[in-house]
Amino acid sequence: MKRNATQRMRRRRADSAPPRSRWRWTAFLLAAVVITAVAWTWQRTAWIREVRAALPSRPDVRGQPPDFVTRLTEAEARTEAGETLLEAVAELGRLYQANGYDAEASRCWQVLCARQPDEPRWWYYRAMLRLADSDDEEAAVALRETLTRAPGYAPARWQLGNLLFKTGDLAGAESEFRLRLGLLPRDPYARLGLARVALQARRTAEAKAQLEFVLKEAPHFSTAHNLYAEILAAEGDRAQASWHRWLGVETLRYTDPVDPWLEELQPWCYDYDRLCVAGSIESMRENRDRARSLFERAIALKPTDFDAYRLLAAMHFRQNESAHALALFETARSRLGEKLPVEWYAETSRAYRLLARPADAESVVREGLVRRGESAELLEALGLALADLQRHAEAVAAYRAALQRNPNDASINYNLAVSLLALHDLDEALAALDRSLRLQPTFPPTLLLRGRIELAAEHWAEAERYLRPLVEAHPENRDARQALAEWHGHMGVQAEQRGDRAGAERHFRHGLTLVPDDPALLARLRRL
Repeated sequence: MKRNATQRMRRRRADSAPPRSRWRWTAFLLAAVVITAVAWTWQRTAWIREVRAALPSRPDVRGQPPDFVTRLTEAEARTEAGETLLEAVAELGRLYQANGYDAEASRCWQVLCARQPDEPRWWYYRAMLRLADSDDEEAAVALRETLTRAPGYAPARWQLGNLLFKTGDLAGAESEFRLRLGLLPRDPYARLGLARVALQARRTAEAKAQLEFVLKEAPHFSTAHNLYAEILAAEGDRAQASWHRWLGVETLRYTDPVDPWLEELQPWCYDYDRLCVAGSIESMRENRDRARSLFERAIALKPTDFDAYRLLAAMHFRQNESAHALALFETARSRLGEKLPVEWYAETSRAYRLLARPADAESVVREGLVRRGESAELLEALGLALADLQRHAEAVAAYRAALQRNPNDASINYNLAVSLLALHDLDEALAALDRSLRLQPTFPPTLLLRGRIELAAEHWAEAERYLRPLVEAHPENRDARQALAEWHGHMGVQAEQRGDRAGAERHFRHGLTLVPDDPALLARLRRL
């Protein structure tokens, strides 16, 4: 009761307080709010000024595509709006890095690493620029910052492992490669890294085992062939070492591992050459839709430059889409006009040949000879068209003229041999094939044809000498697998005739591992 009376008394006193006292309290509160708002605004304004001061000045963009300049201008304008300032900085960073303005991109990532330190991409992009500038110490710091925030990002593990290997930290490199292998258990890049560490640490057997696994999983991995050749040479196996060195040269299929964060920058790229390189890499990785998009963007940037047309057409050829390649070349002609290069005539002739239109193939290449002169490339294309028309004597003359201009070409010698065989000139054909293999010991068409000739002559040891390495290097080549399976069939029959049932079965089964549905081998195996 007493407490309630006290509370009522206090309320009456407050109600009876003079108006001036209430206004003082209101003014005080309003002043506090205003001061807080002003302080926050001042701090934010200072922060915005600080960020803007750290941004790079616009570089010289003369000669750049208009779309790039427009997008850059829009991003610069957005830096004037405080609400989207950091988004605009990220846009600028992507534009600069994707188009080769490394110094400007680096300043953008430095700002973002300070203002948004929890985003791993900013650290990774910064690391890539430091690597490109050979700033190993800063690159290592940025990569570790990346992995602190994104420990499961395998490309950063690969980059850091390579950097540590380069700087002599073998234990650190091995740790990073093993962490990447834990993320991607069958990854050839991680195993390649571990093999390099093992070789450096003189653990040769371990390195050899890692490389053999890589070459089984990825037979076109050129770097693995080269390292494996070094081990074989040290062991005294010169023949196999030489073979793997050639494979290392001829496969030419090494690319860096897939890196999604770097690929995310591609939509910001307006550099023709960079788009062509990126498209070629995606094409080698069999990412055809991505490769096509990159090549088409390059064509849109420079519609009168033939390189992107040629690269996109090469992808169509690999997919047996010759009609698409021909349509692409026709589009190129409408845009290039009189500026058509030698490659256009040769590649257009190829498209006609693959579409079983050899007369058109001959016509277009003869036009090229008139307009661009006699080059080895056009003369070989003429020989191919004439051979398709069964005019082999004329084809031989064209090939010989091509070889006068480029005597060290394995392909021309091979094609010459094909027409010589059609003219029943076996000795000259074999001489041309041998020249082809001296020039390029791993040239698949020559190895296959040479092996088939030896099979027909029942020279079994010679046939195996050509066919087995061909299949080992190109297991995807069905014709090569068929030829070696045929060799196994002959050897199995011979073993059967000698009474060597186990040997015969072994050959038949080896042949079926190459061509599982081969009816002759299946029948022979059932008869045993």
